[in-house]
Amino acid sequence: MTRTAEPDGVLGAAAGTTVDPLADLHEMPAAARTLSITVADRLRRLIVTNRLRPGDPLRLAAIADRLGVSVQPVREAVRLLAAEGLVVVEPHRGAYVARLSIEDVEELYVVRVGLEGLMARVATERLADADVEELRGCFATMRQTEAADDRPGFIAADRAFHQRLYEAGQRPRLLARILDLWDASTRARPILYEAWATLEDAVSDHEPLLRAITLRDPQAAEAATRAHLEGAASRVLAALRARA
Repeated sequence: MTRTAEPDGVLGAAAGTTVDPLADLHEMPAAARTLSITVADRLRRLIVTNRLRPGDPLRLAAIADRLGVSVQPVREAVRLLAAEGLVVVEPHRGAYVARLSIEDVEELYVVRVGLEGLMARVATERLADADVEELRGCFATMRQTEAADDRPGFIAADRAFHQRLYEAGQRPRLLARILDLWDASTRARPILYEAWATLEDAVSDHEPLLRAITLRDPQAAEAATRAHLEGAASRVLAALRARA
């Protein structure tokens, strides 16, 4: 996609796109934090949830106008995001959303494998009968989305299944870190689900974990979680390497 350099950078959707990704940037909230940090938080959310996709230009004047602020805090926000690796700023080209790199995905999944494997083990040690039944219900919902070929529904059910398991671990700080990593993984999710041949494969991939949960086997739950995430990482990395 060809980008025209603009002095202030700017946020624009890809060619042919009619959806305005800035629609969720509402009036700035009153807060003690600086405007630049607040703007960075809003843009970060749009990036990690794929409302702003890799390669989309960030037009500073448009963002400032939408938020009712000057361009300066927006420029500072973009610099913050560039330091995080979410945005690229190039001379004579402006700012745009960074493309997802192979190194980013490798690092992200290495951390997820470790933390989520640990959380699955801790949670399985604490599961009550009611927890197991609820997790069975989450898995049944995944099966229903498979039958309906409902990929958005599967994504929601998949998240509900894992989150419900991890909540049973009663480790709120660890859970908060895992949820942050899930947000970061959102950028890779379209690639992951393109790599699944069918939803049946995606659902079946959860069966070893459900079996470990049913048997209250913490070690098996950790191993199944690690294998599940390592498989996901392999599929995403293979797709990224093929694109490269």
